[in-house]
Amino acid sequence: MKFHRVLLFTSIQMDITPVGEDLHVLLTCDGENRIGCTAFSTPVPDSDPVTCETSIISDSEHPENLFCIYVAENLAKKTGQRVLCTGGIFVDNPEEHQIEKLYENVDEMILDWVNFLTD
Repeated sequence: MKFHRVLLFTSIQMDITPVGEDLHVLLTCDGENRIGCTAFSTPVPDSDPVTCETSIISDSEHPENLFCIYVAENLAKKTGQRVLCTGGIFVDNPEEHQIEKLYENVDEMILDWVNFLTD
């Protein structure tokens, strides 16, 4: 399932594909698309609040690469599924308010998936 958001400075897309009991997420944005990060997150059984073990492969220290980690961990916590997120959101010289808007929209797309699962 594809979730898409258009912002003033870019657009972002999250393609979520169930793979058995797991999820694969491809995270992309308008403009430069490349795989900047891969994050694999597994919920820790019987943890309260739910925690995750996450493995990360990243090609750089760009703050935008953190979005794959954020998506993998938050989807794993909310769904109880193992989540692999690849891709990244890349914005040239993002300002703090732009980063905040990206997180806000990513959170909305995560909730859209969770709501889809429960409907």
